[in-house]
Amino acid sequence: MSYAAPLPQGAPQALVVEDNPVMRVLLSSMLMHRGFSVTEDSRAETALDHLRQGNFDLVMLDIMLFQMSGIELCHLIREDLGLVDLPVIACTSHADPVSVAHMRLAGFNDILPKPVDGEALDKVLREIGALH
Repeated sequence: MSYAAPLPQGAPQALVVEDNPVMRVLLSSMLMHRGFSVTEDSRAETALDHLRQGNFDLVMLDIMLFQMSGIELCHLIREDLGLVDLPVIACTSHADPVSVAHMRLAGFNDILPKPVDGEALDKVLREIGALH
């Protein structure tokens, strides 16, 4: 399922890939509140299509997606699509040190533990330069 919520032209573009509809809406709302135009997707395959067609400033990925893991998807974003400079943030309930190290090796810029709170999101967005 895909959904795009546009904001005024020039707003930073975010792609939220999350198979849980409640979490997907929550993450999207948090980003829209911070000035992002958000495209939502629940599937890795169609998320890759969005990335091939769009010009995104940020991607937020669930780690436990249905068809493939967020780690696999991040690897495809970096290696197959060549989007090495695109900030990709993991959203996960598995934020133990070993899992975090594995996610960083896969190419994630940062990790947000679930449930995601606004302060943690703001901190990550500031660190990657997406929030001033």
